[in-house]
Amino acid sequence: MEMAEAKAEEAATWVCWDIENCPIPNGCKAEEISQKISLALSKLNYLGPISISAYGNMNHIPPSVKKALSSTGVVLNHVHVNSRSSSSRIFRGLLDWAYNSDTSNLIFISRDDSFCSYLSKWQRDRNKNVLLAHPPNASDSFVASAKTTWLWNSLCKSLI
Repeated sequence: MEMAEAKAEEAATWVCWDIENCPIPNGCKAEEISQKISLALSKLNYLGPISISAYGNMNHIPPSVKKALSSTGVVLNHVHVNSRSSSSRIFRGLLDWAYNSDTSNLIFISRDDSFCSYLSKWQRDRNKNVLLAHPPNASDSFVASAKTTWLWNSLCKSLI
């Protein structure tokens, strides 16, 4: 893992979580997700504030899990069943981050490699810092689109 560059250390980090395609791994507690992400970032010297937005069909998530996530500051964004609308909603969030946000760090939690060219471009052309948490079967190009990567299930199971 690559340590944060000086300009990124104190910068805010936005976590864009595709909860539909990267659900909470078995054995991980919903109320610990934000802590685990924070810990993973601090180990790499990312010390700025963190905000987490989860996108997906919230009707598929048990109320107790939604309550646990919300109680730790995760913003839940309901997206209708259509997977294209889910990708579109995530893409709008990513565009807003890339062009309208002072937040320079992004953790993208997904397996949707349709975003990899955008992530690489924003990192290169907009001076943004992209980190990625992905499932084991992610494409090589998707993994290569980020500066730092984690396997989603291992990040979630890291010790607090």
